Amino acid sequence: MDIIITLDDLAARQDLAEIEHRLHNLRPAFASMGEYMMRRTEQNFKGEHDPDGVAWAPLSAAYRKRKRGTKILTESGRLRASITYRADDKQVVLGTNTRYARAHQLGYPKRNLPARPFLGASAEDERELGEILLSYIKSGN
Repeated sequence: MDIIITLDDLAARQDLAEIEHRLHNLRPAFASMGEYMMRRTEQNFKGEHDPDGVAWAPLSAAYRKRKRGTKILTESGRLRASITYRADDKQVVLGTNTRYARAHQLGYPKRNLPARPFLGASAEDERELGEILLSYIKSGN
């Protein structure tokens, strides 16, 4: 016994054609994901925490005495302002070109610098990124 399903409905065919087109042009979805991650990274800086909401290590007493301002990772604002993303048809990449970003993100034991991750995605972010992609595939938004 065979089950045969045919697609005779013109509207359904057009919907499938639109979905297929969107699957071949994911740049808009990836750009939306990049914008979302830019906002989340900004929240990390404002809240002084990693993507999972864990507070960054406090400043050492010696550094706090000579630092301008009290916010962590925001002395000049250069690192925070340098965060950007690049989206194409296959991926979105979020990052920075500042030389010292890696030391802050991962820590630098030789200089007694603790890791203060500002980039990354929490489980909540991953769910939201999946929703952005699914929404784009379904409706093009």
